Amino acid sequence: MNNKVKNTLKNIGVNFPIDYNVTNLVDILICDNIKKYKKGLKTSLNIYKNFKFDTLIFKIDFDYNQTEEENLENTINILNRFIDICKLKKPTFMKYTNYDNTIEGILFCWDLSKEKIKIKNLIKEILFLNNDGFIELFSSVFFLDTNKHILFNFYSDKIIKILYTNNKDLNKIYKKYKKIIITT
Repeated sequence: MNNKVKNTLKNIGVNFPIDYNVTNLVDILICDNIKKYKKGLKTSLNIYKNFKFDTLIFKIDFDYNQTEEENLENTINILNRFIDICKLKKPTFMKYTNYDNTIEGILFCWDLSKEKIKIKNLIKEILFLNNDGFIELFSSVFFLDTNKHILFNFYSDKIIKILYTNNKDLNKIYKKYKKIIITT
C-alpha cells in the first residue's frame, strides 16, 4: 500500500473495519429522508469541497457464502460499476486485507492529484442506496487528505463521517454545519 496512505491511516488510527467509537470523529446528517434528496446532494457537495482530498479508497468485502470464483466475478463487477459511476481510470494500487480472520476484502486506491472524480455522480448513487441505488457503496467510499490526516466517509445515504487528528482542521465545518452535526 502506498506509504503516504498507510501513514495517514495510522496517524488517524484507522484499521479496517473502522471502529467509529473514537473521539476524533464528526458525524454530519446530510439527508434525513429521500424527499430531501436535492438538499442532501447540495450539502454533501459543499462539505466535500471544504477539503483537499488526494486519495480515494474503495473497499470491497468478500462474501463467505460465495466461492472464490463467485467472489472474484462479483468484485470485478462492483469495481467496474464504481469506476464507471466516478469516471475513473484503473486504481493506482490495491491491497488485500484480512480484517480479523472472518472478513476479507480489497482496498482499491486512486491518486486524486492525477485524476478527477465525478463526485456528483457518486453522491447521487450514495443518496439512493435504499431506493435502488448502488448498495455496495454503503460504508465503502473513503477520501483521504494525507497532508492534514483526515478521512472522509460517505457512510450511508444519510451520514458523512469524518475522522481527523487535529481539531483545528474542522473548525470551519463545525461552525458552518453545527445544526446538522450529530453528537453522541
